[in-house]
Amino acid sequence: MQTLWNIVIYQPIYNALIFIAQHITAQDVGLAVIVLTIIIRLVLFPLSKKSIVGQYKMRALEPKLQEIKNKGLSKEEEAQATFALYKEEKINPFSGCLYLIIQLPILFALYFSFSHGVVQPQHLYSFLSTDNLKNTFLGLIDITKPFFPLALLAGITQAIQAFLAPQPTPPGRSGDTNMQAQFAQSLAVQTKYVLPILIIFIASRLASAVSLYWTVANLFSILQELYLRKTVRSKMIAQ
Repeated sequence: MQTLWNIVIYQPIYNALIFIAQHITAQDVGLAVIVLTIIIRLVLFPLSKKSIVGQYKMRALEPKLQEIKNKGLSKEEEAQATFALYKEEKINPFSGCLYLIIQLPILFALYFSFSHGVVQPQHLYSFLSTDNLKNTFLGLIDITKPFFPLALLAGITQAIQAFLAPQPTPPGRSGDTNMQAQFAQSLAVQTKYVLPILIIFIASRLASAVSLYWTVANLFSILQELYLRKTVRSKMIAQ
């Protein structure tokens, strides 16, 4: 398992970071983190777009979902009818979870890249070198050490992203008081208010490179959300 993690996830991300620092950001590893983050988010953009569009479609389907609930079906029949509707509308209700799960190994790989030191000969590809690398961001911040302002910025940008994301219908708005609706609403509240504080707490104790990654990733998500809100969501409303 350790070998699989190293070969498939950790070494490619670690070496991509070193390559970018060497050839693109003039040995500045902090800038390399930003460039790598943007590249990763661009690669994941189709999946994240699918996740966000799915959330918009789920919200648009609420009247139909409510009709199913009002039929008085058994739990099993209601679940079958609900998933049949998702299939008909080509919606994967778990796409958002998949997107989050994919990001976790990337975050861990970046964390280990700095917690173990950027110079790791055992993981470095033979055509790369760590000579003359600057473990700083613009020569101002040592990204191998915690830096609270960056951790704070990571939490703030996470909060902004959460407030911009599509929100579930509050239980009771349309007579929907089932467990699923209550869980979705509770999760949305946790994401808005608890997760940003948790991110600040965690990031303030890790290498600031992780805070930098979190911040840039959140800013990318905010811009992505605004773009999709203007394009995809407006098209759905027009229909």
